[in-house]
Amino acid sequence: MRYRYFTTTWIIVSTAVALLLWSALSAYSLKWNISNLHDEKVRLATAEARANWNKDMAFRSWASRHGGVYVRPDERTPPNPYLSHLPSRDVRLDDGTALTLMNPAYMMRQMTEEYESSYGIKGKATGKIVLNPKNKPDEWEHSALQRFEQGESEVVEETAIDGKPFVRLMKVVIMEQSCVQCHGHLGFKAGDVRGGVSIAIPLTPYFDADKVTVRTIVFVHTVVWGLGLAGMLLFSTVVWRRQNDNGKLLRLIEHEALHDVLTGLPNRQLFLDRIEQSLDRCHREGGYHFAVCLVDLDRFKLINDSYGHQMGDRVLLEIAERLQRHIRPGDTAARLGGDEFTLLLESAASLESMLAAVERVLEELREVMVIDGVSIHTDASIGICCSSQCYTQADEMIRDADIAMYRAKDEGKGRIEFFNPEMHQKALIIMQLESELHQAMERGELQIYYQPVVDTHNNTVGGFEALLRWTHPEMGSIPPEKFIPLAEATGLIGKIGEWVLHQACHQVQEWNQHYGSRFFIAVNLSGKQIDDDNDLVETVRQALSSSDLPAGLLHCEVTESTLIRHKEAATRVLNEIQQLGVHISIDDFGTGYSSLTYLHQFSFDILKIDKSFVQDMTAEGKGLQLVRMLMMLAHDFNMEVIAEGVETEDQYNRLKAFNCSWIQGYYFLRPVPKEVIEMLIEGGQVKNVQMLIDMAPIDLAATPA
Repeated sequence: MRYRYFTTTWIIVSTAVALLLWSALSAYSLKWNISNLHDEKVRLATAEARANWNKDMAFRSWASRHGGVYVRPDERTPPNPYLSHLPSRDVRLDDGTALTLMNPAYMMRQMTEEYESSYGIKGKATGKIVLNPKNKPDEWEHSALQRFEQGESEVVEETAIDGKPFVRLMKVVIMEQSCVQCHGHLGFKAGDVRGGVSIAIPLTPYFDADKVTVRTIVFVHTVVWGLGLAGMLLFSTVVWRRQNDNGKLLRLIEHEALHDVLTGLPNRQLFLDRIEQSLDRCHREGGYHFAVCLVDLDRFKLINDSYGHQMGDRVLLEIAERLQRHIRPGDTAARLGGDEFTLLLESAASLESMLAAVERVLEELREVMVIDGVSIHTDASIGICCSSQCYTQADEMIRDADIAMYRAKDEGKGRIEFFNPEMHQKALIIMQLESELHQAMERGELQIYYQPVVDTHNNTVGGFEALLRWTHPEMGSIPPEKFIPLAEATGLIGKIGEWVLHQACHQVQEWNQHYGSRFFIAVNLSGKQIDDDNDLVETVRQALSSSDLPAGLLHCEVTESTLIRHKEAATRVLNEIQQLGVHISIDDFGTGYSSLTYLHQFSFDILKIDKSFVQDMTAEGKGLQLVRMLMMLAHDFNMEVIAEGVETEDQYNRLKAFNCSWIQGYYFLRPVPKEVIEMLIEGGQVKNVQMLIDMAPIDLAATPA
């Protein structure tokens, strides 16, 4: 509104100033043109005066050279009384005709009198000493004569005669030898200033002609001025409308820049700004507290996958409306993106009241929503970060609320968790591990350990499982359950998995060739590797080719949980790998959701019984029956069975009684580096399981985990 008021005021003021300037410019132009027209007419009259003076002087010069002109005297042209001193003034011809001499001055006086009576143009020759009173100078001419005596040769002025405007021109007349005859008796000699000849041109005819031109100029200027005013007003109107439209567009852009397009809620930028304001208030007022909550919908991807993204958008709209309905007027609900929402709870009185408010929101989100007749159940995980003097940036609070939210998801979803510094420390450790993991391969910190798989029928080691280990120079041994998920999350698992596959194949083939054995090697596959189906199949093919390891000696293990999450890709990839001759093992069997279904859908070569079942094979436990049933099931599907996690003699004996072909576990040997395996091969322990069992306690104490 302020912007619109400012813009409107600016346009009005600018338009008013422009109109005033245009009017002033038009008035000045009109005045200048009229004034210039007047001056132009005066210049024309002056030019006419000079032309008349030139003709006058030309005639005087001609008449002087001829000594004058003799004419018949009459009433209008009597003998010149001022030439009586000349004996040749009057003459008579042979035929008796009487003539009188008309000198140039006499002739020009009569001519100018007739010129004046016909055209209004006045003219005469005058001087301070005159013979004829008619030639006596008037006041203006007398002033001009004085200026001639001072050296000027011409005087031109616009003045009035008898109240009428005239342009008067007067030029000096110098005595010539031809003039001495008539004027010499007055004391003038050749070269003296005799006087001057003046011409007076009436300006009234010129000014009368100007009136039409002035009317035209006024009309044109009025039209141009009016058009200019209209153009400016029109331009100002267009500018105002455009500015008004731009203002609306700007407000729309500002709103869209600060609000989520789908829900209309504040977006991340606006939410951060409001947190910053609350932080400023928190630092100013010691007793003021607030909280930032991060709300993430659980299993929202399932809604999109099941009903489509359009339904997902409508669910998000409904969630946004519910959040707005169940927060106080001073609080803020925002959408960060995807299915992540945030709440800013102002003036939080206590943790209890804050928790109660968030629990009400969570209960509201759990309410079933019906969209187009479809009932949709939603739940959410919420992380809460409470204000503290230690926070200086809004991002820090969102970060910690996000950490608490992920803690809520890890604890089972559909819960509320408050942030505490320990969560942040844990997140920093994970980030540090992630950063270190990128360099672990280059620094040679990753190493493959091998755990023997025992053939119970021959009491020998038939092969090994390759297990990745990370030994950090400062943090020491890092368990796989900590860094393998990081490798999957960061995308490093593909590069690491390829390295493990090549190293393991080369190592086992090297042992087979060196010791004349036929060990197999089992390598675990990640779900991320399976998603990159073409890369994984090609990696397996290259590993077999470069190591010369027979395909039947490579076992690729995949967990049941991986099959659940990557079913479509796993079907294609595992089938292609099997076509290479590689054996496929299903690991951790029995811990998933649909074990029997996957045995039916996939052609596994080996079934690995999870250690949780093996370690429960006691007289009181149910593991004994479960293991027996799993082995029977595997035999029915023509699969080999490997029981893992064997740690006691009792477990070993029971599995042998069940006719379990393959066993691995700490009872024989924990995972060890290749050097230990080579020592055991050379010592013959791999060919005598009892020797391996006897030394297992020593190895357990001496070998790192």
